[in-house]
Amino acid sequence: MGKQKQLLQNLKNTWAKIKTHLGGAPVWQIDEGHVIEPAFISGGVQYYRLKDYFNTFSLRGLMALQVYEEWNMRMSKEQLMEFIDKADKVLSNPKQINIGEIARLVSMLKERVEFIIPTSDLVYKFASVAFFDKNESPYSYDPEYNKEKIARWKEAGDVSDFFIVMRLKDIIPLPTLSEEDLKTCLTVLDQVAQKHSQIVRS
Repeated sequence: MGKQKQLLQNLKNTWAKIKTHLGGAPVWQIDEGHVIEPAFISGGVQYYRLKDYFNTFSLRGLMALQVYEEWNMRMSKEQLMEFIDKADKVLSNPKQINIGEIARLVSMLKERVEFIIPTSDLVYKFASVAFFDKNESPYSYDPEYNKEKIARWKEAGDVSDFFIVMRLKDIIPLPTLSEEDLKTCLTVLDQVAQKHSQIVRS
């Protein structure tokens, strides 16, 4: 990130902090017993979180469960379906079943499930459920809006993978890794996942 862009980003974030402290926080209709607190600022936008993540029965809570399943599988539902579709294609002609190709698919699935942590895409997806801005309801989740939100986080470049993981640590079990080790680990896992996707789509 260039020096001027970094300076502008810092100014936006400082202004967002000032607005939040001066009472510029949005007013939501909050259910009794729910508390919302500021989480972090990215791209000059204040993001919030429910203080007690598990004290909600809402669409956002249901989405968290879905993403948590993907987190445990180390792949999204769409990626799992790609593996299933590829296996169906290989098995579609009983006279020409390629056992080697099936073995390769099984090997890739096993490797994926045994990833030490999920890919960066799943880390950011889980963060998009946990953290919301003033335009989002704390109780509902819009997948398309959140794709844009993740893209904004990545473009701003002021919220690192390590920062996001540390913010999620009180929700989900994560191994203890240094910032450098996490960066290396995510880079390798993302590359492996990308290679898997290229193979199953071929």
